[in-house]
Amino acid sequence: MKKIVIDCRMISMSGIGRYISTLIPYIIDELRDNVVLLGRKKELKQYDAEIIPFDAPIYSIQEQLSYRRIIPRSKIFWSPHFNIPILPINSEKRITTVHDAYHLAYYDKLTLVQKIYAKVVINKALKISDKIITVSNFSKKELLQYTHSIYKDKIEVIYNGISDKKSDEYNNVSINPIPYILYVGNIKPHKNLENALEAYALFLKKHSEITNKPLFKIVGKRDGFINGSQDRLKKILDNNPVLNKFVVFTGFVSDIELNKLYSEALAFIFPSKYEGFGLPLLEAMRANCPVLASNIPPVKEICGDSVLYFDPESINDISEKISLIYSSKDLRKELITKGNQRVKNYSWEISAKKHLNIFMQLL
Repeated sequence: MKKIVIDCRMISMSGIGRYISTLIPYIIDELRDNVVLLGRKKELKQYDAEIIPFDAPIYSIQEQLSYRRIIPRSKIFWSPHFNIPILPINSEKRITTVHDAYHLAYYDKLTLVQKIYAKVVINKALKISDKIITVSNFSKKELLQYTHSIYKDKIEVIYNGISDKKSDEYNNVSINPIPYILYVGNIKPHKNLENALEAYALFLKKHSEITNKPLFKIVGKRDGFINGSQDRLKKILDNNPVLNKFVVFTGFVSDIELNKLYSEALAFIFPSKYEGFGLPLLEAMRANCPVLASNIPPVKEICGDSVLYFDPESINDISEKISLIYSSKDLRKELITKGNQRVKNYSWEISAKKHLNIFMQLL
């Protein structure tokens, strides 16, 4: 009987993918040949563990019907996301990571199918899992608020971490001669990219005298952000000649290229209205990049006084903070110094040890 089986199908996704791919080596190193990974072989072949092919779509009926057949007899099954098996499986214990309560907090924004799935599966996850891991005290509070207080002792908070690699380990040749504000994230409504872009347009309008105007760089491909379901963002970009000129999409970037983008940015902007943690915040701070961020509780919990805060609902406030960080070199230096200190509080090694402690308790 294997000790732990891990669902790794989301390993190539942002956020959760980083969480899975970073923790797996620590788990394998500790449990050796007692780890089984479920997922696509081409995405998992780098890991020294048994791999069971599993490519059922996330949130699908197919995954639910396949779990009992796919999961071998084991001590623990770990779901790194809330899409847990709702039927009996061949594992004695279950651990589930629920990164945030977005699907419950933004319940009215979901489709009918999404509403049913979120309500049923998240509540089921909290009920049948032996342990729930979440990534911030804010997320724990939210989960209890939207489900039931009886799960309080079952939920463990383990912060995400950050690699100890520093930006100066990479080449020192600048690839970005024009100053820019950097955005790293996706287009989901709570990420609030629209307000950030409108605030940036307002900044450009108010400071028409600037000759070397900073760009607004978005990590990713334009067609990956703009399609039929993002009409508002498309209109903001297409109907504003200024934004069309100064908003730049980087296309796909490697981890090294991303670190370089952080390290050379005038500032990193994080305009989210809702988060569980916010890994890009730590990535930016580690790369000596000043951070502009929403004044929402989880960001304050993670970042303390190391970032310049704004009201994510106020385009004027975001614009004013962009102007402030653009015009003050001293402020940027201060935020970099504070960020360097703050990021020391977060380590993937510490996070992994806390995960392994939970695994060992259940074993």
